[in-house]
Amino acid sequence: MRKYGLSNRLLTLFLSIALWSIAARAQDPLATLPKNYSLVLDNSSVAVIRAHYGAHEKIPIHDHSSLSTVFVYLSDSGQVRIDHVEDDKPVSIVRPPTVKGSFRIAAGLAERHSIENLGDTSSDFLRVELKHVTLVLPEPFRGKAPHDPLQSQDSIEFTNPSLQIQRIICVGSAPCPVNPSPAPSLIVAFTPLNMTTGTSQQRYRSDAGSVFWLPSSQAATITPDPASPTHILRILIPPVQK
Repeated sequence: MRKYGLSNRLLTLFLSIALWSIAARAQDPLATLPKNYSLVLDNSSVAVIRAHYGAHEKIPIHDHSSLSTVFVYLSDSGQVRIDHVEDDKPVSIVRPPTVKGSFRIAAGLAERHSIENLGDTSSDFLRVELKHVTLVLPEPFRGKAPHDPLQSQDSIEFTNPSLQIQRIICVGSAPCPVNPSPAPSLIVAFTPLNMTTGTSQQRYRSDAGSVFWLPSSQAATITPDPASPTHILRILIPPVQK
């Protein structure tokens, strides 16, 4: 009887350790929270994850990678509370309201947190995780959204040796160029997008919120709809030096 009781206690102990080990593993939100996080593009340079927090939705604890990340906001939204788990102690911060067309660049930091959307509208944004770029920033860089109504614009809003971010707004009936660059780039559309690329003049029609990968040295043009401008953010990522 003593031997049987000891075996039961050992079995319970092993099960407890196994369950603790499983709970301690990283909680990949793509696997555990598919309603809130979805992978929309993945290549050797970036992983682009679309995030969606419904109005007043609470999202349980999950993990994010330590990669440097560009957050691109696809909607106007209210405050979001983020409860970070650090050494088993929650540290709460409140993300301020966001504006469609704005972006934030953050240096790499592994995160484990839960989320609560405090606003009456959904929060939709992209996490552009940079696989080969390590940014050293004293604080996150915040790129502001342009004013409405949109005016024609082609400007560099952030630049350093590892990353460049360009905003292009095309107003009117004439197409606007997306000039070729030695760096491949990710294009994020804030409005419906009509794009023509390459020497073969391939044409693409995409919805607002879509992303497109433009290889290095490839040119493109964007053409606005007659009734509305076209607005894109272009994230240029210099190739890894070997």
